[in-house]
Amino acid sequence: MSAFIDTLVNADRVATLAVNDFDCAFTNAVMPVLSNRAVMIPLYVILFAYIWYRLGWKKALIILLAVAVSMGAIDQFANLIKNWVQRFRPCWDEYMIDNGLHVLERRGGKYGFFSAHAATCSGLAAAVLYFFRKWGAGRKERLLATLLIVWVAGVSISRVYVGKHFLGDILVGAVVGIIIAELLCRVVHWVVNKFFTKFVD
Repeated sequence: MSAFIDTLVNADRVATLAVNDFDCAFTNAVMPVLSNRAVMIPLYVILFAYIWYRLGWKKALIILLAVAVSMGAIDQFANLIKNWVQRFRPCWDEYMIDNGLHVLERRGGKYGFFSAHAATCSGLAAAVLYFFRKWGAGRKERLLATLLIVWVAGVSISRVYVGKHFLGDILVGAVVGIIIAELLCRVVHWVVNKFFTKFVD
């Protein structure tokens, strides 16, 4: 078992260095922007304006509530796991530094498993798409799903590129974020159908 874990850790290091080493002026400029949560605020506003336009303010309000609860729960769970697992971020890992890791942000907290960025972004996308599966239909929703997936992938990879997360942190974070958001959205949807059907009609 120990040998298997060592193999995974080494593979994760190699994959992370490969992504991080894709070094050029364009990606060096773009990736830190994608990695900055504050930059995402206008995109959140545009997304929920679109939801309001497509589904109406009542359903948009419910989706906003579900997303807020999901992202809050995911973020807190990520912090809990980071402090429990205590896996160093690449930017704090001597092996990664010695092997040429590029660090494009300040190092911040020492622990990075799993990525809250990847988890919350994936959770947001999963929550929005869950309710569009229930309340929306058509090509525009397929386009929305594609755009959200591209956005999540961009933000997630940016965390590896700037040296803040291993690729494994990202993959686990994305899966955890989707699972938590899906479960919480099912609960919210059940409550709405049980007690607030007239509100959303």
